[in-house]
Amino acid sequence: MDIYQKAYDWAKTHNFEPIQIEYATKLALKMLDDSCQMSAEDRKMFFYVYDAISDRDDITLDDDVNKLVLLARDRNTIYSKPEYANIVHACRVEVIPSMLKVHMKAFKKMVRENLNLL
Repeated sequence: MDIYQKAYDWAKTHNFEPIQIEYATKLALKMLDDSCQMSAEDRKMFFYVYDAISDRDDITLDDDVNKLVLLARDRNTIYSKPEYANIVHACRVEVIPSMLKVHMKAFKKMVRENLNLL
């Protein structure tokens, strides 16, 4: 099993805390805007995590940011659909100032630890 499928399968059953879901969304937004400093492989892995969260029946992602991510997300790439690039960027500029790096780092570390990547 490759790391991407492992990430998806893990995220489909992991008991996420609300703040972890929030930061999965904020990370997806940053990645869609191409403003994230991760490698393409890491971005793909974290998108698999986000996609698994969004595919779950027990987690509802119905706020405006998640609706935008789901609409703009092209699951065949790690980028947004071109027609949504400007709105994704504007949303990221508005949302990211409320993001705390400590929470983002904790979310990334938690994922990596659970996937045995640290």
